[in-house]
Amino acid sequence: MAMKYTDKGLSSGFMGSNDLFLGSRKQWRKYIKKTRRKKIRQKLAQHRDAAEAKAEALRLADPDYVMYLREREQLERMASEWEEERRRFENALWLDREKEAQSLFAEKRQKLEEEQRDEKEKRDRIRKEFEEMEMKAKAAKAEKERLLQEFLKKQQERERMFAEYLVGIDDHLPVLRESSHSRPDRNPCVFFGKVGACRFGVRCSSDHAIPGLSELLLLPNFFAHPALDHQQHPEYGLDSSIEFDDDELYRSYTEFFMDVIEEFESFGPISGFFVTRNFEPHLRGNVYVQYEKVRDAAKAYQRMNGRFYASKQLRVEFRAPIVWTAAVCGLFERSRCQKGKSCNYLHLLVNPVAKYRYDHFKELQSARQSQRQSQRSQLIERSWDDVDIPAKQRANWRWSETPEVEQPSHKSRSTSTTSGLRKNRSRSRESADSSRNRSSSSRRSRSRNRSRHRSRERDRREEKQKRHSRSRSRSPERKKSKTKKKKRNRSRSRSSRTSREKSKKKSTK
Repeated sequence: MAMKYTDKGLSSGFMGSNDLFLGSRKQWRKYIKKTRRKKIRQKLAQHRDAAEAKAEALRLADPDYVMYLREREQLERMASEWEEERRRFENALWLDREKEAQSLFAEKRQKLEEEQRDEKEKRDRIRKEFEEMEMKAKAAKAEKERLLQEFLKKQQERERMFAEYLVGIDDHLPVLRESSHSRPDRNPCVFFGKVGACRFGVRCSSDHAIPGLSELLLLPNFFAHPALDHQQHPEYGLDSSIEFDDDELYRSYTEFFMDVIEEFESFGPISGFFVTRNFEPHLRGNVYVQYEKVRDAAKAYQRMNGRFYASKQLRVEFRAPIVWTAAVCGLFERSRCQKGKSCNYLHLLVNPVAKYRYDHFKELQSARQSQRQSQRSQLIERSWDDVDIPAKQRANWRWSETPEVEQPSHKSRSTSTTSGLRKNRSRSRESADSSRNRSSSSRRSRSRNRSRHRSRERDRREEKQKRHSRSRSRSPERKKSKTKKKKRNRSRSRSSRTSREKSKKKSTK
């Protein structure tokens, strides 16, 4: 049943509840239109639902449509089951991935914890090592301070003893002569022991022993001259020594010598004064002053150390006694030194005063004579059984020197009455003894030569046999050359035999 709407009914229905529409007609009309449209829409929806229900009933009456609905329902159910299976599979995959991720996260966390633990241990170890190093450094510093204090005490005590020794109150020679070593656990430096200086200085790997007291004083680089300067000059370059000749060098050295020798002689008598003209920095201009007495050298050391000469502070050091024949370059004395500016043996300047002039060959000859005399005295005092010969020298006995042994004088067979005949006989005996000694030495040398010749002949024969065994056939030219060599050897042996026979005849005469 359709419901009729009138303005009166609408007004009666809403006037009591709300007085909103009393003052506005426009709003009232708007509300009426809205409700009318709503009713129309509801009515249309009802008609549509009824038509759809009727059509649905007609479709349900159709068996094909019912079959279609069943199939669609079955497909929807299968799709839902497949979706559920896919969801479960994806969930299982997600769980596996989550498990792997959790395990990886656990491994990473464990690794991170291990790294943190290792880092902590490393920091603790470094801190511990640093603390140990600090403790060692403190201990080393304390030990260094203690050693420094001990050294200062020893130095003060040594200075006191040195002053007492200079004055003559007491002689503390054993204490003052103690040597200081740069490297006590190493072998001694050969060149430092020979010339008193080393090209490597404090960087040398060998030991440098410096005596506390000695007759020899060393003043390093005391004498200076541009001719000895081996450094690069801004004006002359490396050839600065060309600008100065030896005459100018010796003139300046003469002035230096006359200026210095008086000062050193004021402390006591000097046995040697040596100045080097080497170009190497450790030997350039070194001055060696050798006193006759140790006390005079000590006085010079105390007075000259720290003084200034030619705007340069002097540094005086003690050195062990030097064998000058071994330290001085003999080739330079003959003007034949092949090393030139790089020679590490002493090249000495000639002193202008003959008293301090060094003659190398005279000193060398006297040293050799003293050595021979000492060897002869040893041979006279000891027998051959007592002489200690090294094993290497025993093995090379063929090359050892023959000792000079005096032959006992033979008694005269006949006596004469005149003194002149006796003198002549004694002279003849001396000449005979000397000839016998010469013949004995010549026999020894011959025996050595024979033994050497025999050994060489044996070696040659063995080599020939080996070559003959190796080579099956030989050319005639080689045979001719070998026969020529044999003839030469035979002629040489014959000539040597004839010379030996002549020498024997002369010795018997």
